[in-house]
Amino acid sequence: MNIEMRPLTQADLPQATEIWNFIVTEANSFPGDQVLCEAEAAAMFAQQTETVCALSENEVVGLYILHPNNIGRCGHMANASFGVKQGYRGKGIGRLLVEDCLKRSRDNGFKGLQFNAVVATNYSAITLYLKLGFKIIGTIKDGYRLNDNSYVDTLIFLKSW
Repeated sequence: MNIEMRPLTQADLPQATEIWNFIVTEANSFPGDQVLCEAEAAAMFAQQTETVCALSENEVVGLYILHPNNIGRCGHMANASFGVKQGYRGKGIGRLLVEDCLKRSRDNGFKGLQFNAVVATNYSAITLYLKLGFKIIGTIKDGYRLNDNSYVDTLIFLKSW
């Protein structure tokens, strides 16, 4: 599968919004619990340092947002969220997204990439991050609320350079 990575365009917005909202409603990885209309998604994507899409033959099959993890004196560390379209999961697209994000993080002057809330049951993400050299630096007990209102731990990951 030939995958092109490029910044989000207006033409990508409907598909990117659909992927984002699907993951929000899955309620097993993203912290947000509200679906976004296209205008809200456009505004959110525009606020990021980068919003990048993975495309296969002009179809958006994945995306990520990259932004500072914090403000001011802590703004040199990046944070990101990744999403892969349901039918394309398990095909290496997540890895391509994270690798591209690491490159763009460096290119944007960040000193590291930190994930604050990786859901402990998100085994594919955890496995990928560990393979790419991220370290688990903490656990937050019951840090994520699932759709059934039960709680699972979240992990904090860091890769710095």
